[in-house]
Amino acid sequence: MTKKVISIFNNKGGVGKTNIIWNLGIALADKAKKVLFIDFDPQCNLSIAVIGYEEFEKCLENDENFPFGKTIRSYIQPYIQSLENTQVFSEKPKYKPKNNNKNKSLFWDNIDIIPGDFWLNRFADYLNVGSDVNGGNGIHRFLVLESLIKKIEKERNVNYDYVLIDLAPSFNTLVRLALYCSDYFLVPCTADLFSAYCVGLIGEVLPSFIDDWIQGKSKYLKLNPYDKLVSNKGKPKFGGWIFNGFDTKVKKGAINKIAADKAQFNKVIASVENNLLPKLKSDIEDYECVPNFVPREPVAEIEDLNTIASDSIVQNIPIQYLSKEKPTREIQNGSWSQGQKRLMSSMSEQYNSLAEYIINNF
Repeated sequence: MTKKVISIFNNKGGVGKTNIIWNLGIALADKAKKVLFIDFDPQCNLSIAVIGYEEFEKCLENDENFPFGKTIRSYIQPYIQSLENTQVFSEKPKYKPKNNNKNKSLFWDNIDIIPGDFWLNRFADYLNVGSDVNGGNGIHRFLVLESLIKKIEKERNVNYDYVLIDLAPSFNTLVRLALYCSDYFLVPCTADLFSAYCVGLIGEVLPSFIDDWIQGKSKYLKLNPYDKLVSNKGKPKFGGWIFNGFDTKVKKGAINKIAADKAQFNKVIASVENNLLPKLKSDIEDYECVPNFVPREPVAEIEDLNTIASDSIVQNIPIQYLSKEKPTREIQNGSWSQGQKRLMSSMSEQYNSLAEYIINNF
């Protein structure tokens, strides 16, 4: 299969991007797919969740042998400075399940992560949309992630099936760069007043990103007509949206969203249908930005996990495996309740379903 690069993106913060990308990657890896995480958010939450804070701190350390540490910076800074010593370092998840003959987990062997770095904030300032993209002079700077992926695949002799990119809640140059390198993007939304508005903003802003790319690509290809990479990139497709962080209640044996969250859910659907999809379809003419398989409804629904989510981060254990381990002492006196176990199981099914959706369509 052809590798797919997927960004998890929303300009609104607090929508659960990091938890979603982590657990989606686990679900894909457990289906025997090779997965590479790229932490492209200067906050580095994905790195801390996957490899743990102590290991992440070690990755940031630099010395004469590793002047840029062992994070994403070790490749990007030499690359943009035209130095020869570009290096790619990756880490494995901190949590490794105990396998047995009846129940063998695949995810640990199939997942790598390139840790993020706070230095990405400085890199964002270095990028210049006007000259690099619009002018076409530095268009390859906005394809640095594609170059990074090729290097790690060549050095490690591995072909990833999926590359998942975690992004900051912004429309900044880092987000723009990642989208130019992506085949698809997924948009997490939460049950609050601002999600519907922010979804609509994506429909306004993404077409302008693509217009800039087309303008710069045209100028660049006049001088470099055989550059297939530039020709083929800058075409991110909307893969769907994810409803995250809502609450439910049980009534007459049925589980339903609480009224307030249901109301916000309907507002997001309306914004997707009336603002996002029409804009992406009408204002982006260079390629089909919204594939026919993408529904107006969410492609996954992830309930608010409350203390479960925080415990997952603290222990560096994905939701799919958390019920097999003891919680931290502050939660349920050292054991998970049956309700918590059911919720973890239900959300694991959601992530598995989302993984199948991606495998079958992307």
